[in-house]
Amino acid sequence: MADLTDQQFFNLLLADIAMAGAIQAVQGAFVAPEDYQPGLIRTGWIAAHADATLQRRVFALANAGLASLQGVDAAQLVRAAETYGVPIDAALAEKIEVFFTGKRQAVLRYRS
Repeated sequence: MADLTDQQFFNLLLADIAMAGAIQAVQGAFVAPEDYQPGLIRTGWIAAHADATLQRRVFALANAGLASLQGVDAAQLVRAAETYGVPIDAALAEKIEVFFTGKRQAVLRYRS
């Protein structure tokens, strides 16, 4: 995988957590891949499920989950990541929290 920016890397991690939660909510079961790489949960699930209706349901939940995850604190992020097998430790969770807090603050300053 090519070098990713922080924004790309963080969004892939959070999107995978959100996707895993959506998969579990819709299908009732989710098993994390053993050879996890950022983006693998989403791309792997898409490759295995061609049903457009099912995809729309999962994507709608995953998109809402992603937006929510961008606003949680580091401790919540670590718990969510552990639940779905996404390797995010406390230090990385703190970086992600600071990154998205900075983005929100920049938008608020711009709109003021």
